Amino acid sequence: MSWPEIEAGLLRTKTVILPVGATEEHGPHLPVFTDTIQAVRVAEAVAERRDIFVAPALQYGVCRSTRWFPGTITVSHDALRNFAKDLLLSFHDSGFQNIMVLTGHAGGQHMAALEEACQMAVEEREIQVSLVSLFDLIEAKAVETPGDGHSGEIETSLMMKIRGDLVSGKPDGHFPNRPRFLIQRDVRHLMGNGIMGDPAKASLEKGGAFFEMAVQGDIGALGELQSFSKHSCAGSTGL
Repeated sequence: MSWPEIEAGLLRTKTVILPVGATEEHGPHLPVFTDTIQAVRVAEAVAERRDIFVAPALQYGVCRSTRWFPGTITVSHDALRNFAKDLLLSFHDSGFQNIMVLTGHAGGQHMAALEEACQMAVEEREIQVSLVSLFDLIEAKAVETPGDGHSGEIETSLMMKIRGDLVSGKPDGHFPNRPRFLIQRDVRHLMGNGIMGDPAKASLEKGGAFFEMAVQGDIGALGELQSFSKHSCAGSTGL
């Protein structure tokens, strides 16, 4: 969109979703931009049903466990926190009042950095900010694999729904046996093929169900975000 189109759109809605992903290995069968494309596609689907802007994605995150695999590009906790905070403040400067950070990557330090960024932004400005992880929107009872996570049943199913052409089979599952308390610099030797779950249980049908859960859950979170804003109003568009 051009700036005049955005300015006109702001007369109708001041709500924007910022998709956040990562550039990270996702086993031998999924592309490194899996987290990003999942967040973007869910945001786009929400925008097809609700009047909101969708911003260009933030495509890098904190990826500690997988950082020794080729293709994983990670940033530090502080770098992500500071960059995300700057983005949130700049969205406000540009006229947005309600900002949802929708992340497809949910590593512990990644989420902590985003949460700090959101908290710092709301302390500095009169804005409404939500932080939503796609994994929190998937109903646990719908997942067949206990403890499923990275590149497993959920993500493989979602990618079969979103970009099936980029899914290269369904390799054997793997659950890393990591020390509970020991802090290690490099854990690749514990990561096997880079999967933390069981892709074999993935299916296109499950992908459709998981995707709809994510969209509906995000719409619910969007309603919560907008209900707390005195400035929200009806309208539609996307960046």
